[in-house]
Amino acid sequence: MVIITILDDISEAVIHGDAEKAIVLANQIVEQKSIDLNDAIINGLNKGMNVVGELYDKREYFLPEIIVAADALYEALAVFKPHLTIDRKPKATVICGVVRGDIHDIGKNIVKLFLEAAGYKVVDLGRNVMAELFIEAIKEHHAEVLALSTLMSPTLESMREVMDLLKKHGLREKMKVIIGGAATDEKFAEEIGAIYIEDAKSAIKLLNTYFSGGNP
Repeated sequence: MVIITILDDISEAVIHGDAEKAIVLANQIVEQKSIDLNDAIINGLNKGMNVVGELYDKREYFLPEIIVAADALYEALAVFKPHLTIDRKPKATVICGVVRGDIHDIGKNIVKLFLEAAGYKVVDLGRNVMAELFIEAIKEHHAEVLALSTLMSPTLESMREVMDLLKKHGLREKMKVIIGGAATDEKFAEEIGAIYIEDAKSAIKLLNTYFSGGNP
């Protein structure tokens, strides 16, 4: 069928990071008016990004491939956006950042890209972030999720500091807190009252159980 073919084509454009082709196909979908744009987003763009995630898990794709794939997705979304009858509200707002004392942010950047592609609003505070800044951002953006990252064992204490501040400000029970990075593990996450995620794909699967009607 033509519909299936064009959705497969735009999915492939995302997988290969072909922004130009993604734009052309997105315009064709808009012009045809026979494909629901939300279906095009879910079964075309997001489907392609899911494959990118699988390739990353297999170590066949790395950060450069992820960035160009995300660019292709965002370019197509920009074509769709003016024609969406109902704005796609984000599933949830996520505050993310690398905790105080750590400047390694590649893992955090990858998680951010995948969360955005999966329909989450992500507020990225960057790296070496003071605990107080996480609290301020949560309040300002009314965030439901906090994602903390660190690569180094000494800065695990910075994660603990953030968790303590969440409790102090009465925010802990209102938040889903996920942590990741080479220095973290399930034992430490349980110790501080957070949830350990191994990679971006795991983060999406987990959050979708909370914010997509229980369907990962």
